[in-house]
Amino acid sequence: MRYKNQNIAVLGAGLSGSAASLLLRSEGAQVTVLDSAEEKNLLKSTIDNLRAQDVRVTCGAAAEEDSSTYEIAILSPGIDPASRLVRNFSSRGIDIIGELELGWRFCEKIPIIAVTGTNGKTTTTELLAQMLNACGQRTIACGNIGKPLSEVAREKQTYDVLTVEVSSFQLETIRTFHPSISLWLNFAPDHLDRYRSVAEYRAAKLRIFENQTEADVAVVNAIEKIPNIHPRTITFSAYANGGDFRVSEGVILYRDEPVLRLGDTKLRGLHNIENLMATLAVGMARGLSFGQMVPPL
Repeated sequence: MRYKNQNIAVLGAGLSGSAASLLLRSEGAQVTVLDSAEEKNLLKSTIDNLRAQDVRVTCGAAAEEDSSTYEIAILSPGIDPASRLVRNFSSRGIDIIGELELGWRFCEKIPIIAVTGTNGKTTTTELLAQMLNACGQRTIACGNIGKPLSEVAREKQTYDVLTVEVSSFQLETIRTFHPSISLWLNFAPDHLDRYRSVAEYRAAKLRIFENQTEADVAVVNAIEKIPNIHPRTITFSAYANGGDFRVSEGVILYRDEPVLRLGDTKLRGLHNIENLMATLAVGMARGLSFGQMVPPL
């Protein structure tokens, strides 16, 4: 119980913050949740549940002015690192990690597939989880959708692999988060209310590859200009011919090998076909054959 008896702050009382708090309490930590919102504007059932687990909850101005001493702070992805709440901690030199990083530290013995992209990541994460489970690889779609990774960690269920949707907000605060397979679907300017520039947003998302090694795999859209990364790459594109997975005459091909006729899938639109290609590429990286993967799709 690495956090037992440590005094830990969790910044943000939403879904991720609540999951992080309950995980830390289960590990014997002393937990305080701080949120800039007034308590009346937060979900009552969440606050009541936290307090029932002996989590201290501080809201509003009192949260932003909190001067207690903490060993570490856990940042919810919805909380801007530039906010007054967070600056109160960073200015005092308190170590800050994100909820994704916290969850990973409890799940690091389970292989992780991390999925990111401006568009389509939820669809693809769910499609991947559906296919992997159908092929006998026990998994759950989690992270930025469904259950936060900290909740999955606390539940201690048995999985062969975790299929984790990750956002730029979550990737901002990773340290050791290390997916065995990363998936980069696409990139377009977004979240410029949070980031100072498109380049800053892109840099946050590129952190998905940061801790991968040559033993890992990155599945990458072939039309994206990804800087040099360590993992082996598998590429795909429904719009260009240069990828390992491509489309020709209504058929998905892998290096000229026919894999799936588009008419045999319910997914429509080239963006969904790319999601499908990415799913096949990840499955291949997990050791599955096309014969296993195609029927569930």
